Amino acid sequence: MNDLIIRQVNCYDTLSQAFRGNCDILIKDGRIENVSMERLEAAAGCEIINGESKYLIPGLFNLHSHPQRRHVSMNEKSGPFRVGAAAVEDLPDTQRMAYAIRNIWTEMLLEGVTTIRAAGSKNCLNIELRDAITNGIICGPNIIATGPILSTTGGHATVGIDGAMEVDGVDEVRKTVRMILKKEADWIKLCVSGGLAGIHKGEHPSMVQFTYDEVAAAVDEAHRKNRKVMVHCMSSEAAEMAIKAGVDCIEHGNLLTENVLGLMKEKSIPFVPTMSGIWKVYQREFDAGNTRVANLLREVIFPHKDVVRHAIDAGILIGTGTDTLGSVIEEMRMFIQCGMTNAQALNAATINSARIVDLEGRTGTIEPGKNADLVLLGGNPLKNIDEFKHIEKVFLKGKVFEPRLLQVFTYGS
Repeated sequence: MNDLIIRQVNCYDTLSQAFRGNCDILIKDGRIENVSMERLEAAAGCEIINGESKYLIPGLFNLHSHPQRRHVSMNEKSGPFRVGAAAVEDLPDTQRMAYAIRNIWTEMLLEGVTTIRAAGSKNCLNIELRDAITNGIICGPNIIATGPILSTTGGHATVGIDGAMEVDGVDEVRKTVRMILKKEADWIKLCVSGGLAGIHKGEHPSMVQFTYDEVAAAVDEAHRKNRKVMVHCMSSEAAEMAIKAGVDCIEHGNLLTENVLGLMKEKSIPFVPTMSGIWKVYQREFDAGNTRVANLLREVIFPHKDVVRHAIDAGILIGTGTDTLGSVIEEMRMFIQCGMTNAQALNAATINSARIVDLEGRTGTIEPGKNADLVLLGGNPLKNIDEFKHIEKVFLKGKVFEPRLLQVFTYGS
């Protein structure tokens, strides 16, 4: 790989939460070699990119994505989520993998996402996706894979959508977690509360599903192998139980109380709200005319912004995630509506998300020694978050990708 210099670019600093003008960035062997206010000399064969009047930021993180069914948010403009997503999860693995590849490229090129935590898929498909990228079979963003989602019999992601493994009792939980770790999962994911996919069949996000002992067993097995546990958790009661059992990250959190948020702050438990994805579930049902389901969702969706506002005020570490229907850019916009500045929202999508998944030593900032996972924008996102609509280039370990490359996934484009 030839050296690369991005010249005279406005470079984002996550510490000062500001851009430094007229920087030269030297990239060598996929890593940032130098960040200089002085002009850097180019070696023979070095590629030069003119960054004048452009804005360079670290690559973004999506900490809660399901790549195999993310296409629902791109192709289907209407219709209930619970129908489209369920149909995708029932497809053969070969088709779901094809969707996953197209979707991770779409996130990378259209949203600037260079790291994805793939938060659950049947048959360890997300681990296979990660390994295909790691082994150089395909190019793609950094993948952090959970393997399959674990739920109780009849629990979330087993009713209304067939997307989880059913496990019951401490021994079965332990054995299943060990099996997933044998497959080399990076994280373990549990559903400790009900959710939205099965709400039309009597499931409710307020329901607590796993017991304390079951969650504690999963955490114990994961931590023995230096792996962490993320939990789908919408209810406050389920979150309090999971936190006391030792989990490492709370996802969604629609109904969290201030007391539980205080416990998260006390124990340094990060939070990935996935606001944009959850809101779109409600919007899909409402637009499709499913009034009964939409009204059930309102009582879960509408308190969410207040929860996130309190989490921001409490100083909880917050990261960006989309679930199936959202987008990282919309997630940042919703964080801003909840009280973050544009810079704080950008940090949530970069360095703070990197910290949540223990990657802050490798990516998330523009510093020497870090992977050259970067996004070049045409305008300043600290002034207008909509500048993310003007992505010019994405750099993944120093390799340049342009949005036009996405045409390869659409016949006739």
